[in-house]
Amino acid sequence: MGTVKLPSNEDLQNGLDYILDFVISTDHVKIEAYVDKLAEQNKGISCDELAKKILHRKSIKNGLIGAITGLGGLLTLPVSIPADLICSWRIQASMAFSIAYVYGHTKDTTDLKTDLYLILAGDSVKEALKRFGIEASKAITKKAVEKYITRDIMIKIWKVVGQKIITKAGEKSLTSFMKMVPLIGAPVGFTFDWASTQAVGKFAIGYYRG
Repeated sequence: MGTVKLPSNEDLQNGLDYILDFVISTDHVKIEAYVDKLAEQNKGISCDELAKKILHRKSIKNGLIGAITGLGGLLTLPVSIPADLICSWRIQASMAFSIAYVYGHTKDTTDLKTDLYLILAGDSVKEALKRFGIEASKAITKKAVEKYITRDIMIKIWKVVGQKIITKAGEKSLTSFMKMVPLIGAPVGFTFDWASTQAVGKFAIGYYRG
C-alpha cells in the first residue's frame, strides 16, 4: 500500500499559522454574516443552542467534504501540507471563530489567534496546565486563561500545543491514506473528520461560554 509521507514539524506549524491568519483576516466578514443570518433564521434560541447548531453543521460539513473543495485563497499556502488537512483546519478554525462570535467575541475584542491555537489543541492544553499545577485545567474557559496564563506558561504550553498539532496531522494523513482503500476509506474518513470537529467545537463552546 506504500508509505505515508508526513509534512515536517516546521511546515505544520507554519501552515497552521498561515491558516489562522487567513481565517481571522479574510474570513471574518463571512463568518460574522453567517452567524448573524443563522441567528435571524432561528429567532429566540439561546447562545448555547446557536453554538450547538453551528457545531452540528460544521461537523457534518467536515465529515462530508474533507479537503477536496472550498480551499479558496489557501491554495497559495506556501508549505507542503496535504490539501485535506488544510481544509479541515480551516473548517474547524472557522467554526471556533463562529462560536466565539456567538458569545460576543470578535477579532477586535480578543486575541483570536491565541484562542484558536488553544482550542485546536484541546486536551493538550489541559494536560500542560496540570503539569504547572493550575486547577483551571479542569475547565479551560476564557476567563480562566486570562486569569492564570502568564507569558512564561504560554511559552511552555505552546511546546505541548505544537506536538498536538503534529500528532493530529499525522492521524489525518493516515486517515487520508485510508480513504484510498475501497469500501473502508469513506466511513473512516467521515468518522475521523466528524469526530475531530465535534471535539474542537465542544471545547470552543466551553471556552467561550465561560
